[in-house]
Order: sequence, then structure tokens, then C-alpha cells
Amino acid sequence: MKAKNIPDIPEVLDPIIESVSRGKLVVFVGAGVSRIIGGPSWKKFSVRLLRYLYENKGINFHELENLRVLDPRKLLSICNRIIERKRIKPPDFSSLLNAAPELKKKYQIHEMLYSFNAIYVTTNFDNYLDEIANTVKPEPLTFLAKKLESQPSLSAKSKVFYSKDELLRSNLQQGNVLHLHGSISDINSMVITTAKYLQHYQQRDKPAALLEEIFNQYTVLFVGYGLEEYEILEYIVSKGATKKGTLNHFMLYPMFRNEMNLFELQKMYYTDLGIELIPYPIEENGYEQLVTVLQEWAKRIGPVARPQSFYDRIRLIDEVI
Repeated sequence: MKAKNIPDIPEVLDPIIESVSRGKLVVFVGAGVSRIIGGPSWKKFSVRLLRYLYENKGINFHELENLRVLDPRKLLSICNRIIERKRIKPPDFSSLLNAAPELKKKYQIHEMLYSFNAIYVTTNFDNYLDEIANTVKPEPLTFLAKKLESQPSLSAKSKVFYSKDELLRSNLQQGNVLHLHGSISDINSMVITTAKYLQHYQQRDKPAALLEEIFNQYTVLFVGYGLEEYEILEYIVSKGATKKGTLNHFMLYPMFRNEMNLFELQKMYYTDLGIELIPYPIEENGYEQLVTVLQEWAKRIGPVARPQSFYDRIRLIDEVI
């Protein structure tokens, strides 16, 4: 692929169209989506938490200056330990993850994503996608779902899931949002520290089983993942046990047209993880170009989205009966 051949709006690849037409598309939503509406990067989020500790006498200025250079996950782990050790009142995490209201109104990027009518899995703590999901009227329950409506995971009102016990294969339903690492809706669900992160993905536990189901039975589209989240992304993919060299999954990839050499190196690496990169250029509009891409993709994907098959639903529901 030559630099000049990278279109402003990449084509929606046939495997994505085919998977969404069968109700088998899972969209992984990263921090880059919320950053477009003014939300913080992982680094900025961790530094905001650190500054909160400084303002509440948990650390001194010397510690603030030296700790702020650490990578986000390590810094978040240390901050959490300081909160526990010094018994500092935890912050209002929603304030640390605040977006800009004017940008939220201007771009409406979460609405565009939700119009794909896919299944949504996010590594974000914020609830911007949840707000959209909870305003959409749910489809009438199927006959089988009506029989099981007493099950919390199949309730018509349940569209957003963030506790570890809710990370079930049976919740992989179109329109549902699953927070892989918890949500600000329940700070106890948030997987912030490295220790909790490793514990969260214990072998044969719910999150690991969910990822294996996703990466082996669905097509995945990663949106809004950048350098800060590659470590998380790589860990998620490894838990999914994708067969090496099998390109069943895709990532929208922002790049400058004059960086084709770097792109080719990234492409080789992610090919080994079973992910095909779909590049789009950012030299003119910056990372906001993602908004334009999703807007055009929604016109193509939304109209062909179809409910999951009856047999897929039965297979998933077997987990809870």
C-alpha cells in the first residue's frame, strides 16, 4: 500500500460487513474515542489522580514531580496504594475522566459507534457509551429470553455490564456494553492496579473465558487504541488465544502518510496477533479524522446489521441455565 493510496475514509472491509450482518461484530472501544471529546489519555488520568493525592496531602511536591514521569499503569498502582495506606478519601473518578461538553455535543462519536448495532466491549472506565445504550429502547424479548427474564444477564433493562461477575458470554448481545475493567459507576469494579489487572485475568475465570469466546467466535474491530494502550491490547489478544496468522480481527489505525515504513513494521507485528490494520490519515484533521471515518462507516454498517441467530443465542444462554 503506497502512501498516496491511503484514502481519507478507508473502505469497510467485507469481513466486517459479513460479520455485522450475522450479529457477530464486537467493537472494542479504547480511550482514543473519549479523548476526541476531551476525555483524558491514560497518562493524563494517572497524573490527575496523582495531583489529587498532592492536593490532599498524600504526597509532597518532590514526590509529585518524580512520580508523574512513570508509565500510567505503574503510577495508578502506586496512587492506589497511597490511598489505601494513608486512608485518603478516594476521588470522584467521574471528575478525573470528564470530557468537554462542547466537544461531546460537537462530535457525538459515541452515538456514531453505537449506530453500528454491534456488541461493545470497552477498556474505558467512563460511561459515555453507556449513556447512549441506556437511551435506546430495547428490542422486544425473544421467546427464549422471556422464559429466562428472571436471569439478571438477560433482563431487557440490562444493557451495560461492568462487574466481573457480569462478564459473561451470555451478555454478548447486540447493543450491550461490557466494561472489561470496570466502570466509574462502581469504583469497586475498577481494575486500576497491576495486581488487580493480573488477578482479573486468572485462567478459566470469567474475563479470560469471555475473551476466548470473543476472539474465537466473533469478528473484532478495535477503535480508539493508541500507543498507551498497546500493552493492554496485547494482553487482551493473548488471552483470546487467536490463532497466529489468522486475520479475523481489525483495527482502525491513525497514521501520517509519510510514515509508511513505521506502518509496515506495525502491520507485520499485528498480523502475528491476527489483527489487520486499517489505516486512515491524520495530517489534515488530526485524530478527529476518526469522527469522519465512523460517520461514513455508520452509513454502511448500520443498515446491514442483523440480530444474532437463534442458535447463537441458545449457545450463549446455556451458560446461565
